[in-house]
Amino acid sequence: MALVLKISGRVFDNEELVLKYAELLNKLPGRIAVVAGGGEVARRYIAVARKGGASNTFQDLLGIYASRLNALLLISLLKDAYAKVPRNMEEFLDAWGRSRIVVTGGFQPGQSTATVAALVAEAVRAAALLNAANIDAVYNDDPRKNPNATRLSELKYDEFERILRSSNLPGGYELIDTWAVSILKRSCITTYIFDGRTPEAIEAVVRGENPGSKITC
Repeated sequence: MALVLKISGRVFDNEELVLKYAELLNKLPGRIAVVAGGGEVARRYIAVARKGGASNTFQDLLGIYASRLNALLLISLLKDAYAKVPRNMEEFLDAWGRSRIVVTGGFQPGQSTATVAALVAEAVRAAALLNAANIDAVYNDDPRKNPNATRLSELKYDEFERILRSSNLPGGYELIDTWAVSILKRSCITTYIFDGRTPEAIEAVVRGENPGSKITC
């Protein structure tokens, strides 16, 4: 069974974390697809472009190229990964037919890397998508603003959609966007959301554990 992993761009802001993810992925057996976010590089470039009046499409392109740079960094640390970063689904599927590990970033403007991860999970018929996020789990409210927010270990996609608050501005995607949820929901792909600062959570999911939140149909 293929493992599909979405890594928050913030992970790539911490070089030790990047090295830990690479070490773990090198040890894991089986086929692995990874989607990298843009992180601080994307946010910084998008902020400058926005200040200068660049279009949302151009800002999105900057985020995409930043995510591909992060993907290439991870590829350089992996032993048997496909050597190039796929730029679209066709290139991803071609790479998937050639290598055990494929790492990609963004595909097109207006589309988050969370959506890319959902599409990849659907394309390879993955049973689950592992989301190494900026937060340790799903809460019924923003825990940064509400200290009484409740942590949800298991929930359905319908409930998740009601909770979800996502921005569609370049560089502003939060936990996951509604387009990604609709893809995961239509193919009934289970999502695990956990703290991206704990790469060992991937092994926990492989063992059948739930290190954060489990979202099902």
